[in-house]
Amino acid sequence: MKRPVINILPMDLANKIAAGEVVERPMSVVKELVENSIDAGATHIRVEARDGGKEYIRVIDNGGGMSEEDLKLAFSRHATSKIATLADLDNITTLGFRGEALPAIASCSEVEVLSRPAESDVAFRVVVKNGQVASPAAAAGPPGTSVTVRRLFYNTPARYKFLRQPATERRYIVEYLTHMALAHPAISFGLTMDDVAVLSTPGKADLLTAIHAVYGPEIAGRMIPLAGESPFLRIGGFIAPPQENRHNRSHMSVFVNGRWVQNHQLYAAIEKGYETLLPGRRYPVAVLHLTIEPAMLDVNVHPAKTEIRFRYEQETFKHIMLTVKQTLSGTDLVPKIQSAKPSAPFVVGRVSQPPPPPYRAERGELFGKTPASSSLSPPSPISPSPSPPPPSASPLSPLLTTPRPPELRVSSPMPMAKAIPAKALEETAATAATLPTDEESGVAGEMLRQATLLGQVLDTYLVIAAPFGLWLIDQHAAHERILYEKLLAGQKTEGKPPVQMLLTPLDISLSPAEAAVVDEMLPALNEIGLQMEVVDHREHLYRVWSVPLALSRLEDKEVLRELLADLTVLPEEGRGLSLLERSALTLACHGAIKAGESLSLPVQQSLVASLAAAANPFTCPHGRPVMIAIDRSELERRFGRR
Repeated sequence: MKRPVINILPMDLANKIAAGEVVERPMSVVKELVENSIDAGATHIRVEARDGGKEYIRVIDNGGGMSEEDLKLAFSRHATSKIATLADLDNITTLGFRGEALPAIASCSEVEVLSRPAESDVAFRVVVKNGQVASPAAAAGPPGTSVTVRRLFYNTPARYKFLRQPATERRYIVEYLTHMALAHPAISFGLTMDDVAVLSTPGKADLLTAIHAVYGPEIAGRMIPLAGESPFLRIGGFIAPPQENRHNRSHMSVFVNGRWVQNHQLYAAIEKGYETLLPGRRYPVAVLHLTIEPAMLDVNVHPAKTEIRFRYEQETFKHIMLTVKQTLSGTDLVPKIQSAKPSAPFVVGRVSQPPPPPYRAERGELFGKTPASSSLSPPSPISPSPSPPPPSASPLSPLLTTPRPPELRVSSPMPMAKAIPAKALEETAATAATLPTDEESGVAGEMLRQATLLGQVLDTYLVIAAPFGLWLIDQHAAHERILYEKLLAGQKTEGKPPVQMLLTPLDISLSPAEAAVVDEMLPALNEIGLQMEVVDHREHLYRVWSVPLALSRLEDKEVLRELLADLTVLPEEGRGLSLLERSALTLACHGAIKAGESLSLPVQQSLVASLAAAANPFTCPHGRPVMIAIDRSELERRFGRR
């Protein structure tokens, strides 16, 4: 007899497949349980996790609790107290409504639930192992519910092996909880990771107080209240002035009816409201609450409820954009000089530091401060192209005296007062020269040493004349490669690279999500010269004592803040690197010269000389090309000579 092609799956297998749609990682478990707590009317929610949530998660609340009868049904699929009829789907006011959370979690972990309604004198406990739900048993416990999840994905090894390192999973949990604290400021949230308190909010129903708990007193003290209303939409929240911007969207939060929504159209609407007020590729700090009639939304789009659809999406976009724009236009946006002490009413319990020294690095400075009398001679035989004759000496003087467009300007030697010392670049070249080089990089380095530097174009690229044609070098990528190798070489050969002690230590506040990653990376950061310590765990306050000598621009507080925040965003090219290599990569990126910076001729020459001595002059640490070649045959073909 022919075997049937279509089979009905066993219930335990079907549950594990369904769980994959709801439970993706430990953060998914926290999300489902916290949303259940909020829907149960909790005003205090505490989350505990160990090993990034892979081995242990516990969520405790003071919500309505469950009776013995409710507990018997809680682990049945599609059993919920939040909707009862089809019409209820058009008027969902709760965060959860599918009745899938507990069954999905229990199918891939070991679960224990202890719950007691406020009106009952007895709590009941239910234990689920291997998909088997035990009968509720009477127990002692306070009003509310406690759910403990152990050994996530213990019975699905294929899922477990795709989880990230504990630090990464920890970051996802912290990021989610901080957003829920901003979404529900009336609820007091507490988060403990590996027995260390990471987040604590007072639950005072004041959004600005929640912003202070999540982002710190400096950001909270600068926020601008925002409000707007239309026939179908009400907007409230806070936005920061344009100068309080970030290099990514990590500080942009939008909530719709208390639900955290990650919608690029909504982000774009906020950014449109800041139009012309922000530098390129910079993003605002914003916490927006949207209140919309539930019938105008569709939250039943994704099993994990991570997507949402608007009936009037374009009108919503326009209203957000106009509200942000009008709020900014009615606000004094002139930056104020801030004292070291945070503005009232947010007072941090620490001794304020005197302001940093007035010295600021000259534009284009690469590797630290050197007295103005230092030698400016280039450290290599690379020679600039011969200076052209004065315009008056040529019959083409009318053409030669026509000003070049600034974006195509070829740089020439700057006056001595503005030229950048190259002494540190010489040290970099010497350090890089001691590193092992393979045959290919050695050949490229030799060609660079023999080439002729023509100058800088677009304040971003260096043009090199070589025997075969031209080289174009990306100055940021080249300097990033040089710094990266110098930081790692200093650690390997000297134990630690030389450091620059700060005259005034810098105090920097981070968000809980950023602090969770920085705490893990502190030893690696100290090892490469960024010496810092935790001053206040509750406020996520850090004190920086020194920076690597090669990275003097890190003495700027805002640059340092962005560097530490950037450590929490792990790009694809950073996966697989050690903490030390990740730290060096991030420091090199933030400490390198930027595209658009005009460099003096000595600095251009020193940059090329140092690149020639690098072990890998071809790519930056992120894998992007440092230089491209245009050979002679291509030039001749373009000019019709072939």
